[in-house]
Amino acid sequence: MILAGAAVLGYMRSDEASRASRAINEGALEAVSDGVRPPDLGGDCSTTHFTDEVIRRVRSKLDVWEALGDSAGPQAI
Repeated sequence: MILAGAAVLGYMRSDEASRASRAINEGALEAVSDGVRPPDLGGDCSTTHFTDEVIRRVRSKLDVWEALGDSAGPQAI
């Protein structure tokens, strides 16, 4: 559901939605890559723990991209 939400944001026509979509996608995939996985993804953490970790990563990415200015975010892919 997290990635589905990111996908919907990707269809919106705004820079903010595009940045949010990218941050959510990257945050979720990085969490899984780092071993933070709920049972449906082969791990043993709770869904709440996984979601909290994704939120933490998304906030961190958005803060960094904002600090870097216009050169950061989706257009930098």
